[in-house]
Amino acid sequence: MAELSALRAITFRISSTPTAQLPSQVPAIAASLSNCRSLLAFSGSSASKSASEASVAIHKFRTLLATLLQDRTVRGRWAAIILIKSAIEVGGWETLSRSLPWVRGLLGILTKPDPPSAKKLCLVTLTRIFILTREYPTLVREITTPSLPTYIQSCLQLATSNSSAVCLLPVLESFSQLLPRHPTIFRSYLKQIQPLLGQTLAPTPSNRLENERSRSYHSNVSSEVSASARRLYVQFPCCTPKGGSSAEWESRLKTAIASTHRTADQVFRAVIEDWRPTSGVLAAVNGHTVEDQVQDLEPDAMGLPPWSGIYAGGERVVGLLQLIKEYLSGPTASVVNVNISALTDLLTRFFSLTIPSSAAKQDFQGVKLNNQVSKEERECLWAILPNIHVAIMEVLFALLIRAEGSNGALNATLLDQLTEVYKVEKGDLQVRAACYLAVAEVLRRTGPALPKNSIDSLANIIRGCCEDVFPQGQNTVLSNALVQNKANGTKQQSTSTDADAFLSGSTTFEDPLANFTGVKSAAYELLPIILGNMRAHHLSDSLRTRMDRTAILAQHKEAMLASVLNPPPSKRFGKAAASIMPLLARSSPAENGVESLLRPRMPVVRTLDRGRTLGEEEDEDEIENEQEEFDEDDEEEDDHFIGEELDNLLGTSAPTELATEDSTMLEAPPSDTAHPPETMAAVPSNVETHLDQALSQVSNSKRLPSEDISPSPSKKPKLEIEQIAPLAAVEATASIPAAHTIEPSKHANASSILIAGSKESQPGAEPQTAEASVAVDSDDDDDFGELALGPDTDSESDAGSDVQ
Repeated sequence: MAELSALRAITFRISSTPTAQLPSQVPAIAASLSNCRSLLAFSGSSASKSASEASVAIHKFRTLLATLLQDRTVRGRWAAIILIKSAIEVGGWETLSRSLPWVRGLLGILTKPDPPSAKKLCLVTLTRIFILTREYPTLVREITTPSLPTYIQSCLQLATSNSSAVCLLPVLESFSQLLPRHPTIFRSYLKQIQPLLGQTLAPTPSNRLENERSRSYHSNVSSEVSASARRLYVQFPCCTPKGGSSAEWESRLKTAIASTHRTADQVFRAVIEDWRPTSGVLAAVNGHTVEDQVQDLEPDAMGLPPWSGIYAGGERVVGLLQLIKEYLSGPTASVVNVNISALTDLLTRFFSLTIPSSAAKQDFQGVKLNNQVSKEERECLWAILPNIHVAIMEVLFALLIRAEGSNGALNATLLDQLTEVYKVEKGDLQVRAACYLAVAEVLRRTGPALPKNSIDSLANIIRGCCEDVFPQGQNTVLSNALVQNKANGTKQQSTSTDADAFLSGSTTFEDPLANFTGVKSAAYELLPIILGNMRAHHLSDSLRTRMDRTAILAQHKEAMLASVLNPPPSKRFGKAAASIMPLLARSSPAENGVESLLRPRMPVVRTLDRGRTLGEEEDEDEIENEQEEFDEDDEEEDDHFIGEELDNLLGTSAPTELATEDSTMLEAPPSDTAHPPETMAAVPSNVETHLDQALSQVSNSKRLPSEDISPSPSKKPKLEIEQIAPLAAVEATASIPAAHTIEPSKHANASSILIAGSKESQPGAEPQTAEASVAVDSDDDDDFGELALGPDTDSESDAGSDVQ
């Protein structure tokens, strides 16, 4: 009901507002239509009273817009176009299915003498309707198919008329969106669209041919119109019948490359090129045949108009190169084959011709000049050559993205060519920005695989990148200010009264690239790629120091992180190289990437047996025992283990002591809990057999195949109660007989543990109450390792004491 009330209010507001005042209220009305979204999408199938009221309100609103679209005033029709566009975006399929009367009214506006703004809005609205109906075949058959031919004819009339040049861009944009979706309908209109694109595809505003200027529909074409025309031209292969779009696309690309070479033959005639095409066909222009003017008056295979003049030729070359870039970067209707060889040949030709480094001194090293061409034409060629190099770098960038890793073998060669162009033309800002982007794309793909000589050639680009990210003038401003402040205290009185002299002490620094954000952003993107995608040992110390310093001063987080992850090689054996990790942590303390690099947190990974489930509760010691391996040479572990088990077996608190090779035996203070020797009984005859079996069983179960593993004091193995079940009947007061006592070894090592058995009590001798230890020689042929009988600390020893 709220939406119904809102729609009624909108209808009343439109009908009650005078037509002259309606355009000022249209923005508010269009914004309020979003509150009626579900009502405009209502199908009206319900028979309830509220449904009938909603259907009446919706029908009244649609009829009012259709009436307003036929209004006599331009303001009324302008308001109707905007409201129809808003209603279609909000209403969905229900509103779209009933838009045929609106489409007919909009097509009629294209033929009326309405202002260009109303026609542009009409083109946008019709294009949106045709695109939305693409998802519904029924609507395509009822609305799009009958209306699209009329729409194309009306658009061609608007585009070819000089009075409405403003509509050229929306017409080309509309065609580029509708042609891939309706290629069959556009197929019969390609011959009428081709002359329009011929004037806008690669325009030549500097053309000297006056007749060509008069024939052109639009003498001055903007860059947006040319880009839209190129996007439409590369989609012409979609209209090829019977699945021949791939072959047509390849043929058109080949034609564009040939037309570029043909134009370059005329533009580059001032020099004798060393480049030779891979196909073996020589250039049409050589040092023996030249004309008075640089021009091409013959018909072009692409339908482009003739041109005359060196500057017009440069504009034509740039336009054709941008068309080739659009072929590589634009979408295709099916899978296509890209001729990498032809494109590489084109790149090699344009990169091989550079401005001579000593042109001012008339010493053209490495460049062969054509003596039949005047000096003025040669200087004009040097003037247009940077723009051509920018366009060919864009082609290289598009080729790298399209081919991905298919041209890895050519990256080193292309990188060397880029460095040569940058070396002589780095004064041009556009060349620097394009070169940074192209080099970044090459290094991003094959940076770690580049040889050292290719990386050494990038020294000029790396220095220029650092300079553009953080100009060196910012470093010297502060130091100069400090020096001048110190000198002011002892400076002599100056006799100059020039007021400008007082401005010399200014500490402000003006960035020369402040208004050229493209160069700074390209250099800012290149710096972390150089630090992270190149082998650190291939970079010299000076270059690496310069890049690190630039990243720190510019607070470039990505570059600093890349430097930390790819540290420089160490110059001293056994000592790591200096890292900028502290500076990174100080500049970006709240970043998650820096935090994970400083304090990595890796959870403990534990594995369980097959028979166990994760839900069972187990002691932490048992999980450790199942995960660890035991070593035969781990003397302390085995000794401690056997001592605990023998103590549980005998149920005694036999006095023990620890002895090593370098220290004397320590005696503990007397303990009242020790039993006197006279209370000990003789050992039964079967104790020896049970004891040998227990020791052999334990040693065999703990033996590992390898004896070279170093012992680990962190392991604490335990024996299950079931393994010593046969010895449970042994009396707790038994003692080891003297026949089985082993004397201490004089050559025991530091890890040997001494085991001492009880001797017969002597008359008058005081009972031994200190914890003593007895030594057992560890022999290689024994079945068990060195043993240790120490004080009981676990629950099993407590149980033995209770038995005693």
